[in-house]
Formats: sequence, C-alpha cells, structure tokens
Amino acid sequence: MAKNPIFKKCGCREAVVVDGEPALDAAGKPKMRRLGASCPQLRSGSRWNPKHGTWHFQIEITMTPEPERHLGQGGLATETEAESTITKIRTLIAIADEHDDDPAAALRLRGDIVERLRIALKERRPLPSVEEIRQAANLGIPIINKMTVAEWLTQWLDGKGTIAKGTKRIYASHIDNYLIPHLGTVPLDKLRVAHLQAMFTAIAEEAEIIPAENAARRAMKEAAAKAWKDSNPEAVRLCREQLAGMPPFRRPAQAATRQRIRATLRSALTAACKQQLLTVNVAKLVELESGKRPKALVWNSARVARWRATGEAPSPVMVWTAEQTAIFLEHAAEHPLFALYHLIAFTGLRRGEACGLRWIDLNLDASTMTVAQQMVQIGWETEISKPKSDAGERDVALDALTVGILQAHRRTQAEARLAHGPGWADTGLAFTEPDGTPLHPANVTDQFAALQKVADLPPIRLHDLRHGAASLALAAGIDIKVVSEMLGHSTTVITRDTYTSVYDELKHAAARSIAAAITGARRSSGAA
Repeated sequence: MAKNPIFKKCGCREAVVVDGEPALDAAGKPKMRRLGASCPQLRSGSRWNPKHGTWHFQIEITMTPEPERHLGQGGLATETEAESTITKIRTLIAIADEHDDDPAAALRLRGDIVERLRIALKERRPLPSVEEIRQAANLGIPIINKMTVAEWLTQWLDGKGTIAKGTKRIYASHIDNYLIPHLGTVPLDKLRVAHLQAMFTAIAEEAEIIPAENAARRAMKEAAAKAWKDSNPEAVRLCREQLAGMPPFRRPAQAATRQRIRATLRSALTAACKQQLLTVNVAKLVELESGKRPKALVWNSARVARWRATGEAPSPVMVWTAEQTAIFLEHAAEHPLFALYHLIAFTGLRRGEACGLRWIDLNLDASTMTVAQQMVQIGWETEISKPKSDAGERDVALDALTVGILQAHRRTQAEARLAHGPGWADTGLAFTEPDGTPLHPANVTDQFAALQKVADLPPIRLHDLRHGAASLALAAGIDIKVVSEMLGHSTTVITRDTYTSVYDELKHAAARSIAAAITGARRSSGAA
C-alpha cells in the first residue's frame, strides 16, 4: 500500500475570477468554487485549526498485477478516527494474504474485500469485522453480498416449486404483507435480531388497532347501505368517500400468526445459510410470545345467555353440546348437504376432506371411510390434493346411523343423476352440486352459517363441528389415541391440548375416579 495521506477539507467557497473580473453563470450570478483543502482557515499557523473543516483520508491499495485502487472517506471528526479507520482497512485487506498459497484466489479475495470496503465507506456504514471477513474467506462465503432481504425472499419463494400451492400461498402472504414491508430494504448480510424484534413489535401493535378499524369500516358500510335503502344519494356519496380513505378489512396477526411468519422467515434464512450467504439464522434467535392454540369452549347455558345479551363469543373456538348439535341436524335434515354436515359432526372430517370425499372411499357394507384426498381452496380457486399430513390419510369407522344417512344420500344423488341426463358431471364425489360438479368449500361454509341462524343456535364455525365431534368423543370416554386417529392428528399432543379441557363431564369423571379410588382404598383398609 502507498503512504496514507490524511488531510482536512472544508466547504468554504470563493468567487471564480477571470481576467480580474468575477465570472458569471447563465443566470448572471457569480460562479463559486470550493476551496477544499486549500482553505486558509484550515490551519492556524503550523497547526490544524480544530474549529474548521473535517478530516479526510485517501489511500492507495496495491492490486498487482491489476491497477491500484483507491479508498477514501471524509467528514470524520478527528484525525484519530481517520487513522483508526485506515488501520482497520489495512488489517481487513491483509486477510487476503493469508491465502497466498493460491495467488489468483488471493487477488480475487483482495479485490472483493476492497469492493466491500468501498461500498461501506460510500454508504457510511460500519466496516465489517475482521472475524466476519476471515470466516467468510475461510468458508468460501461471498465477501460482497449486495442482496437485500426482499430480493432473497423473492428468489427463495420462486425456487419453492415442489411445495403445495396452499403452502406457497401462505409463504407469499407472509412475505408480501409482513416481511418485505418491514425488512425488505435491509441488506441480507446485515439482518439482525433487532430488525426482527422491531418488526414483530410493530405487527403486534397493529394487531391491536385492526379490530377497531374493521369495526369502523363495517359501520360505515352499514350506514352506506341504509342511506341507499333510504334513497339518500348525498349520504351514500359521503359514506363512500369516507370508506375510500379507510384501511381495508384485515385480519390482525395475533401471536400464533406471528409465530408462523417467523417460521416462514426461518425457513428462508436456513436456505440462505446453506448457500453460504449467511452464517447465522437470526430468525431462530428472536423471542416471541407463544402462539398457543385457543382452547375450545362449550356453549353451556351461561355462555349462551351472555351471547344473547351481548353478541360476544367467549373464545375463537366454540363447540355445541350434543343437544345443540342434534337441534342443528334436525333443522338441516331436508337440506341437500345434510349428509355432509352429519358426517362432519359424527366423524370430525375437515371441510376439505368432506368436499373431496369419493364414493370409492366409502365402504358402507363394512361401515368404514377412507380419507385419501381433500379439496383445497387457493384464493377462490380449488384443487384436489393429498391430506394435510401422513396422519391425515386414515380409515374412520362409521356408526349405523351415519351409514344409513349416506346410503339415503347415495340414492338421492343417483336420482339427481338420472334426472340431469347426459350433462351430469361424473366426478365420483360423494357430495356435489345438483349437476354433479364439485362443491365449493366457501359455499358449504356459507350454507352452514345460514342453517345455524335458522336453528337459532349460538354461532360456531363449520370447522367447530369437527371440534365438537372430538369433544363429544372424549366426553363419552373414548381413548384419546382413538380420537386423535379419527381426526387425523399427527400426535395426541394436539388432541390433548385442544380438547381435553372442554367438557365439564371430563373433569367430573376424573374427580369421581379419584374419589372412588381413595374411598375404595379406605374401605379395604377398614375391612382389613
């Protein structure tokens, strides 16, 4: 390296003089030039003036046999800062000399280090640590990594061609709605735990605001609808103007969703580590509150009374009692989808599994059902795919009542097929539209919601019929492993965490068993 000159410069200007006269620009104003290092105020006698100008340095880097390169920076507060920066630059570039067993590789490494330093100096970012550069050089990790988090996430997602469309859609949602807006501009190799912590804090704060914003938008839409009904065009216009300025309806990202967002980022950064773009996966280090599954609660009489008074449900996951489920099925008995709802209520099928069920998957003579496929909704489009997991592919026993209802449904479908004629769509599905085409899962949900309103029952989601089947089975004393297998859970832990606290009957049964054991032991002891 050549000698490292350190000097001072300032921003002072003076008029440009030509032939003893001030030079003028096109607008007739005097032309000015910077004095830079030649400003007389920079020195006070033979010493630098500490109150004027800032420190700069300009150093030459030997790149034999290539031309020399220059590194420099200005605006430093002290000469000591300039000296320490030069010392660190020398130390970092010298790392290339540790690989002199391959001169060509060492020269490339030196060039990469110089370019990395040039970018850092230009953008006024901290210089990389000696440990980082040495580790990257030893492991063959690229020294120059200009890729941003947004660029890597996009590249990573584009390369995930073998995953299910639904999974890819979830990844894309996390990336587009959260990760890129908060982290996209951060250089990939500069991503730190602090960035993630700030992002998740912002998402959590937003989650607290969204329900109120959604409620305000809903109220404005209702006001617009009322104004339209009242033939008040001016009020309609005002409501629409206010709606245009309101945030759209959004789902708040609660703790469980934030955990899933982190899981997406963790997977993407794991791939970056495998490609040696990163040495640490910071997504593994960030701390988040646990996203525990919400506990299912039963609609007992007290909760129903509270709901009728306030319209509020005590939990996101609510299940009907056996009596409430029976009332619903009685009201749905004449509905075309009665057999589907009955099957979910009695066996705990998922909505997509019921929509994708084929007649070849049903052996009604043996009272069994095989879950072999499901219908997945991607946006509004649907497709048939394998169940969610290996455990999802399962055989389920059917009771005599369910078998009878399915047999009746098959006869009804056969009659519809004959009545429809050649235009019938032969999908082989057990539950279809009147013309044999597949059901749309969203329509199945909408019709379920309409039926429960007619039955005047407290609200549950269609998926909660599945929860109800599990809870009723557990309350009936069926072994948790059997229930877990019926539901297609990969482990009984999921079943236990979600359902075992639902019904008071379970707790009472446990209390009675403990009491019987103790009192029985006392009787035996007394008899002895």
